[in-house]
Amino acid sequence: MKALTALALAATALAIPLPAFAVARVSSNSNCPSSDAISLRLMGLLPAGGPERASARVRSEGDTMRIEVSTPGEESRQRTVEVAGDCDARAEMAAFIIAAWLDAMPVGTFSTPGIPPRETRPMPRRGRASDDDPEAERLSFSKHTLLGGGFFGQADGIGASAGLAAMVGMPSVIENVGWLFEASMSLSRQMAVGQGIANIRRPTFALSATFELYRKLWLVRAQVGPVVGILLVHGTGYDADRSDTTAMWGVDVGCSLVRPWQGHELWIRLDANAWPQGRSILSGQGSSSPNIVAPLPSLEVRSLFGFSFGIL
Repeated sequence: MKALTALALAATALAIPLPAFAVARVSSNSNCPSSDAISLRLMGLLPAGGPERASARVRSEGDTMRIEVSTPGEESRQRTVEVAGDCDARAEMAAFIIAAWLDAMPVGTFSTPGIPPRETRPMPRRGRASDDDPEAERLSFSKHTLLGGGFFGQADGIGASAGLAAMVGMPSVIENVGWLFEASMSLSRQMAVGQGIANIRRPTFALSATFELYRKLWLVRAQVGPVVGILLVHGTGYDADRSDTTAMWGVDVGCSLVRPWQGHELWIRLDANAWPQGRSILSGQGSSSPNIVAPLPSLEVRSLFGFSFGIL
């Protein structure tokens, strides 16, 4: 009897067309929600997870989620929605919208709130990469702009200090890559030069490329780029204290832990500024004695805390 049952099940499986087991291709730019989580929920909403040649792209940007669905021979559909809750809730929201757009279930047959109406987009003209290669995905672009500020503590060979920073940036211009411009200035610090004292201020300006490395409720963002410092030196104890240059060029490298919230961001960052030029402070003693030279530190480490407002 068991053998007959096994044969019947095998015959039933063979009778099902292979395309029925196909699953719509789903991609996501983050782990919240992940493409696997969305595909798993589609399996529960659509026969075999949807049409074989359909594709869906989900792009998460803080508290918003952009969904795009494409099927051969039909116009692409896309929509940006506001999302809240954990990653499972976001995956379920994305799966419901994708399922509705694939006409596997009519809009309104589920009770999930906030499902937007369909938004159609003209099909790409012939000759684009998406026509030549059906597996190719179009890049995701964003104009989301942040303006913020914070305070920091820093340490180097001179000692510890504190200061303020202001920044503007676009964290996801292309996919997970963006840019950040930051201006900062620490409190005045003192440095011994011979028997005199040099009071130093160094406003810094950095332009960095940013890279989103990880995203769930919190995200991790790295940055790297050039930095320039403007030296302001005032001396006491000698006729004059000055630097051998007014500008210093260096490299800024950092990593931020970010909590997105309704288009805004709360962040903590650890970064380091390297100054490879080897600049020094000079103290003039007159014509009878040579100048005294005190080198400036070539590396400083900073810890920053701040908040950025979404303005676009």
